[in-house]
Amino acid sequence: MKERLKEIPIIIFLLIIGIPLCILFFPVILVYLIFEFFQKKGSKKRYSNYLISIEGKKFFCYNNRKNNHHYIEKNIIPNLTNDIEPIFLEGKRIRNEDNREYLSHMLLNVSKRKGFPYIIKISNGKALDISMNNEFYNFKSQNKNPEDLIVLINASFENLKSEV
Repeated sequence: MKERLKEIPIIIFLLIIGIPLCILFFPVILVYLIFEFFQKKGSKKRYSNYLISIEGKKFFCYNNRKNNHHYIEKNIIPNLTNDIEPIFLEGKRIRNEDNREYLSHMLLNVSKRKGFPYIIKISNGKALDISMNNEFYNFKSQNKNPEDLIVLINASFENLKSEV
């Protein structure tokens, strides 16, 4: 009982200080939330416009996990068709200089995170994606012909087209 009586002045002090601070900072927090809302809304609009502007574009996204990027850069990237843009991630950092913000947003919104590499196709203003992780590791571990993987990648892009 005495312990509770000792806590009452502390609680009263916190209420005396806490309530005015909440009242004081409420307008600042409210302005921040409104600003953040409109900033996100504008960012989504710019991202949508960007996707529309690159309609039909294809991306092959891979990272520097283990030594896979050496295999990809040697066997896959040179054999990709010209309409497929490779995107290399070093850790979480995109190495491509162009539109890093939008590419990052695109990769953050990958639908099923099964692992790199991913292929992404822009269709009807949306980024359609699929992980090629399982297929890639099957080809690499079984020493299959990388050209067959290229054929599979191109077929996967076509399948992305038909899902819309």
